[in-house]
Amino acid sequence: MAVKAPYVAPAAVWNWTGFYIGGHVGAGWGTTESTLTAINPGGAIPGGFAIAQNSRSGFLGGGQIGYNFQSGWAVFGVQGDIAGMDVKGTTPCVAGAASCTAKSDWLGTATARLGGVVGDRTLVYVKGGAAWMHTDHSLSIPGGFGLGVGSVGASATTLGWLLGLGAEYAFDQNWSAFIEYDYIDFEKKNVALDFSPIVGAPATANVDFKNKLSIAKVGLNYKFGGPVVARY
Repeated sequence: MAVKAPYVAPAAVWNWTGFYIGGHVGAGWGTTESTLTAINPGGAIPGGFAIAQNSRSGFLGGGQIGYNFQSGWAVFGVQGDIAGMDVKGTTPCVAGAASCTAKSDWLGTATARLGGVVGDRTLVYVKGGAAWMHTDHSLSIPGGFGLGVGSVGASATTLGWLLGLGAEYAFDQNWSAFIEYDYIDFEKKNVALDFSPIVGAPATANVDFKNKLSIAKVGLNYKFGGPVVARY
């Protein structure tokens, strides 16, 4: 008499396809290069005059939302991030006559991701796209040098390109944790600083600011929908 083999459920494997939302924390560090390009009254400065290079560092935290599509071992995705940050630095500038400060308070990114599945639940990926960062720039004069005591400043939001890499592990049916490094190179931004309150007469200076930023962060994602598909 034949005996029917007991039913064995197919093994379940993780699948990355679906929408997700999450949060992250991390640290940022980089540089801000400042170049004087014009003085008014006075005119343009041919080739510019380097004022300072700030080294900056600090912390950030925010959230992300995205979508992944898995085909075989490959995973394709898009993601948007927004983070508040306190990445700043101060350095002597203008031949020691002043101090220059750059402080960034928010960062947004829009990226595409390409990854590969390692094992059942680990995703290794690279990403690239655009970034926007808001930075407050200020120049403080302590006194002397024929100028009054005071501070001038301006704010700017700059666009940049981003390259990054990371790894994400699905430790639960809908939850995953990731670690990531990003490098961002921002466009040069020309900003006008108004020195009128300090010198007591109409006077402005045009300065090019160039920001570069590295980010290391960790975070969690929650994926909506069914967490697994069956392997038959």
